[in-house]
Amino acid sequence: RSLDSKMAKKCPTCGKVYVSMPAMAMHLLTHDLKHKCQVCGKAFSRPWLLQGHMRSHTGEKPFGCSHCGKAFADRSNLRAHMQTHSAFKHFKCKRCSKTFALKSYLNKHYESACFKGA
Repeated sequence: RSLDSKMAKKCPTCGKVYVSMPAMAMHLLTHDLKHKCQVCGKAFSRPWLLQGHMRSHTGEKPFGCSHCGKAFADRSNLRAHMQTHSAFKHFKCKRCSKTFALKSYLNKHYESACFKGA
């Protein structure tokens, strides 16, 4: 389905177009931010999003890596980290040949010490 099909629906608030009704339903929630952080005032559409945000204030990191023990505040960050323990590291630095499991880690490497002063 395409965005210009008859099945596509437009958000009445911002005009964004969706062909997937579940995606549209999730999007509509972004306009109704009922869950507000008492520390900084940032608002969220879901209580669990606020709960995850609160860890940025508390420093809590409940998701630990079973391989090395490194801890993360967010489960998705742990999942990304787990890739570093993978044998498949397909992303290689053009300068030092170090390899990475995730392209985002290679990009971070490019911004770090390997290219400082190059």
